[in-house]
Amino acid sequence: MSEEQKPDLKTSTNNQPPKLIVVGVGASAGGLEALQSLLSNMPTDSGMALVVAQHLSPSYKSMMTELLEKESTIPVVTAVDNAPIEPNKVYICPPNSNIEITANDRIKLLSYQDVRHTPRPSVDMLFESIAEHKNDFAIGVVLSGTGTDGSRGIRAIKGENGFGIVQDPNDAKYDGMPNSAINSGHVDLILQATEIGHELKNIIHFPRNTGIDNDGTMPRETYHGIIKQLKARCNVDFSLYKENTILRRIERRMTSLKIHHSADYLAHLQENKEEINYLFNDMLIGVTSFFRDPRAFDNLQRELTNYIQNKSNKSLRFWCVACSTGEEPYTLAIILSEILGDKIDDYKIQIFATDIDKNAISFARMAIYPESALTFIPRSIKNKYFVLNSEQYEVIKPIKSKVIFSVHDVNNDPPFLRLDLITCRNLMIYFTVELQRQLLPMFHYALNPKGLLMLGQSESIGVFQEQYRPLSKTGKIYEALFVGKQLPPERKTSRGMTLSTNNIQELKPVSISQHNRNKVDAELTQIISDALQEFVLPNAILLNENQDIIFTQGDNVLLVRPTGLPSNNIFKNLHPQLSIDLRSAFHNIHNGHKVTDTGYQSFNLNGNNVWVKLILISIEREGPLGSLTLIFSQIEQPENIPLLSPDKHELTNQAIALEQQRLLAKTKEQLQNVIEELETSNEEMQSMNEELQSSNEELQSSNEELETTNEELQSTNEELQTAYAELRMAYEERENQRIELDNLKIELEHSNTLQHEAERTAKMGSWFWDIPSRKLEWSSGCYDLFGLDKEVFHPSYEAFIGLASGNYRSSLEEQLTNLLHNKATQPFIFEALDVNRNIAIMSLEAVVSFNDLKQATKVMGTIRDITSTVMKEKEQVVYKDTINYLLNNTLTASFVLDIDKLKIEYINAAFQKMFGYSEVIISQLNKDKLFSLFSINDAIIFKNIIDKVSHSTVGECFSGQYALKMKDSNDFVSVFANHTVYELNDVTGLPAKMLVTLFAS
Repeated sequence: MSEEQKPDLKTSTNNQPPKLIVVGVGASAGGLEALQSLLSNMPTDSGMALVVAQHLSPSYKSMMTELLEKESTIPVVTAVDNAPIEPNKVYICPPNSNIEITANDRIKLLSYQDVRHTPRPSVDMLFESIAEHKNDFAIGVVLSGTGTDGSRGIRAIKGENGFGIVQDPNDAKYDGMPNSAINSGHVDLILQATEIGHELKNIIHFPRNTGIDNDGTMPRETYHGIIKQLKARCNVDFSLYKENTILRRIERRMTSLKIHHSADYLAHLQENKEEINYLFNDMLIGVTSFFRDPRAFDNLQRELTNYIQNKSNKSLRFWCVACSTGEEPYTLAIILSEILGDKIDDYKIQIFATDIDKNAISFARMAIYPESALTFIPRSIKNKYFVLNSEQYEVIKPIKSKVIFSVHDVNNDPPFLRLDLITCRNLMIYFTVELQRQLLPMFHYALNPKGLLMLGQSESIGVFQEQYRPLSKTGKIYEALFVGKQLPPERKTSRGMTLSTNNIQELKPVSISQHNRNKVDAELTQIISDALQEFVLPNAILLNENQDIIFTQGDNVLLVRPTGLPSNNIFKNLHPQLSIDLRSAFHNIHNGHKVTDTGYQSFNLNGNNVWVKLILISIEREGPLGSLTLIFSQIEQPENIPLLSPDKHELTNQAIALEQQRLLAKTKEQLQNVIEELETSNEEMQSMNEELQSSNEELQSSNEELETTNEELQSTNEELQTAYAELRMAYEERENQRIELDNLKIELEHSNTLQHEAERTAKMGSWFWDIPSRKLEWSSGCYDLFGLDKEVFHPSYEAFIGLASGNYRSSLEEQLTNLLHNKATQPFIFEALDVNRNIAIMSLEAVVSFNDLKQATKVMGTIRDITSTVMKEKEQVVYKDTINYLLNNTLTASFVLDIDKLKIEYINAAFQKMFGYSEVIISQLNKDKLFSLFSINDAIIFKNIIDKVSHSTVGECFSGQYALKMKDSNDFVSVFANHTVYELNDVTGLPAKMLVTLFAS
């Protein structure tokens, strides 16, 4: 097949449409410039859809779509919830939302009302959703930004065989996010923003299965060479991993390097040692999360609760295999804390968390995770077991202290022992059947009887049903069964470098079914009957692998019942004279003899001298009992032994010699058996040595953790000493601040009281309007003006407009709009309705704050009830108009006097005619000069009248009689006069002006 004929990412089979490739793009500070560079160089026919998660302010209206649309070669739209994703289009997440994709290629927007501690939208959440639903059709791109958002998500994309691209930190305006993603070790390409678009198209059209030959497999020697390079450099053997998984990882590296042939890649691997690290990191990608598959962990919590209740001691040892970045072991610690509650300190708890990825272990030890990692954790768990630490969440120390992390290769290193729980989830799916069948017996060996094993949802115990009993099928939780004496299982660390598993011999499944007693008896009876058909012996004893009697047939006089505690061991229940010979015979059975015997031996049995021989038959059998040993006993009288036949009266020397030779040979054979048993014991000691090595490994891991903990404690002690001094100073400062705060609080309450009283007295209130958030705040005076309840009414722009009556609503809305554009005239008078639907006249004034872009940001203003003032002004206008009409159309002389200034402000024509004065002359008569119009006595009378009027109310009238001087004459004209209030003072409400009407006497 030529390179042009090989399928690529866009190729589909069975004439189905090509699967949509989704590219997740994450950016933060400086991301706009990077996005413009990317989209301006994006091919128009890539067939991909780009979903952008750019950190945005939640309150400011974003113009991201409009700005990018000008530079982009393909359409740019704002993402809408549940909208379908189309190829060759860019989707921008709106502010204050998280964006994800669904299984059917649709947009999913998530809005949050709670307080956030990290920017939104979350790049990690976008990448994780793309990884989950698109698998190897997922691509993650991390652009300029601060922080670590995106690093976790790009790991998830790589875990599903997707592709990771990062903007070159030297090209990024802010290199925090790019460097964090690169340091995670899960990046395929590091490019400048202008190169990413072109490279995306190259990735998609680059041939897949680049290392596959025409026969559908990679050349044996090439694959063997790559695995050998990994083992030599990284000390990890991938030969027993599933080849499809390994091949996909190799293909991804070849794609990123644009290498077409596997042989060329092997050469590149040999010449560039750094590439081995990249390939190794790709192999180790692990996708995990807190409480992954919550239903499974609910089942685990239930089974653990039962297990702990039935446990005799208070020691709990867990082993989390392939823990990755630590979420799973911390989940186990949280579950234990929930189960034990306040009693947790009574237990000795050790949770061993291991992985072959050193970087993942280092990350897990820190126990610090982004907010996106805790998205699906219940709020109660998050608040109880995590603390916010510099915009990230840290596991609390009581939980952190329960977990011991160490680098460990489960395929080669000794296991941890005496365990109560092992979790190995979603690891064995990457292993061949051969390797799986090595791990499960090893887990059984490491578990305590009735210990728990938890596997992933796609994993099972396979053929090892004899060793495990399922407790929860949905949770994949199994109980380890006790099967007698346990020896370390055989471990094969590697296999031949073959590229298929077809040549692996299928192990016959060992099925266990629990039979009732009658069925077991019938089956074992049939086994003995079959053997008797061949050997025809009266007595039989059936033993298991532990040499315990499990069944007998016939009345066997050689069996005895020992004193003390009952035991079924054959050596405890058999005539002691036969023990040595029986051990020798067992040795022969263990060495592969199908049938063996002890030879005749003479001893006294029930008062009679007899010759006894035991015949042992090995029976290989499948099932829960395993291999069996069948013993037939043959008892002979002396006369039946040819050497001692009755026709011979005495033993010849030759017969005695022969008997001695037989006994000597038998003794040599027994001595040889003892030697071989010692060798076997030595092998068992070696097995015990392996256990000790495992314990040593465990102690080393504990020592590493203790050293780390010691360093942390030393650092913490120094911090505590410094913190104590700072805390003491802070306490003193806080006490001073508290006193000052109490004083300020008293002053503030006093000021608020004064303000409230002042606003109530002045019938006014103040208001504040924050434009970006559209938040409107009122003072207490505003609520009083409209008679509204603070607990019920919540001020808003719309509610404020709604308080205006009739046509004034549109006028008020127009006034507020003009305020924002600095075009308003003030004050603005409008009519409003209070809570009782009464009309009130309001005066609104405001001051507007603008930013550097001349955009309104804040409005501060006052509202004043001027209803009474307006009504008084209207009444005074009517009153004045009436008085003026009367004054100008009457024949009676009249004038108006300003009481405070003692100045005549107005005289009518009749007054001018009667006394000859003009308005100019009268206007010049100020204060004392006014009284020159009166005689001395009459001036006193007029002053008294002024005093009465100044303390009167509207409508009261005071009469008097006095004489006024004529102009240019010393003559006085006597008059009768009426005096009444003409106008009131706006501030004091007291009479300000007096109307005087004169009648000739």
